[in-house]
Amino acid sequence: MIVNNKAKKITIGQANSGQRLDNFLMSQIKNIPKSHVYKLIRTGQVRINSSRSKPSTKIKIDDVVRIPPYRATEELKPTISKEILKKTADNIIYENDEVIVFNKPSSFAVHSGTNIGYGLIDILRIVRSDCQRIDLLHRLDKDTSGCIVITKKLSSLRLLQNQLINNDLEKKYICLVNGLWDKKIKNSEVELTRNNKSSKATSKFKILKHYKNSTLLEVNIITGKHHQIRKQCSILGHPVIGDERYGNNDINKVYKKNGLNRIFLHSYSVKFYLEKEKTIVCPMPKDLENFLKFHK
Repeated sequence: MIVNNKAKKITIGQANSGQRLDNFLMSQIKNIPKSHVYKLIRTGQVRINSSRSKPSTKIKIDDVVRIPPYRATEELKPTISKEILKKTADNIIYENDEVIVFNKPSSFAVHSGTNIGYGLIDILRIVRSDCQRIDLLHRLDKDTSGCIVITKKLSSLRLLQNQLINNDLEKKYICLVNGLWDKKIKNSEVELTRNNKSSKATSKFKILKHYKNSTLLEVNIITGKHHQIRKQCSILGHPVIGDERYGNNDINKVYKKNGLNRIFLHSYSVKFYLEKEKTIVCPMPKDLENFLKFHK
């Protein structure tokens, strides 16, 4: 179904200051070809403070951006229950004017997919509808629980992205791996390949507790590669328990019978710098905590 959208004017706030005009429009105009967005700018239908502008023009605080009328396909928005909205709000463990730190439950998707029409970002944009923008700083696998950082300003997003690139943003995880971890393995640097591209992945390991046939680890990821901890532990001969992709299915079945119905991987803490250093801790979920009480 095609819908006609009326012209509107948007006053730029601090959250979007410094963004390119074309990128800003992409976030505001949905369900039309990218080429049409550029056509609207090129033909002068999009204006900043009543003046024609280029796609690369950086918008500033108090600029007034005119978005012209446009036709687009209707966006079918999924229904998000009040219960999910409340649970999401309750799981925000830290928030200020720049960031939100969310304690993500296991089996909670960050992005929308084919089986579900919404993800964490979609929900947070409703829960924090007063925010001019909500951006995901990094991601967690669907079945991994714990700390995930969302930014509320473009300036905060860029600053923390730089901290990620320079390995200045610290992320620590807790995981239970198969076998008895050698205390000599404190650092690991391995070559990981994804989409035919190889890159080095570096992690620091600290033994928290040895059990009879498993080890509880704290992992500080120095680099942030796709499935880094899961791949590294598997390469080192100690797959994360409950990992259906890189782990041991026979071992996973044994632990499942003993009550572990998910991967034992939790993003425990995150440390970043915004005006001052801040460390946020996400306590271990009750299901993992209860499992360890009876684990030998």
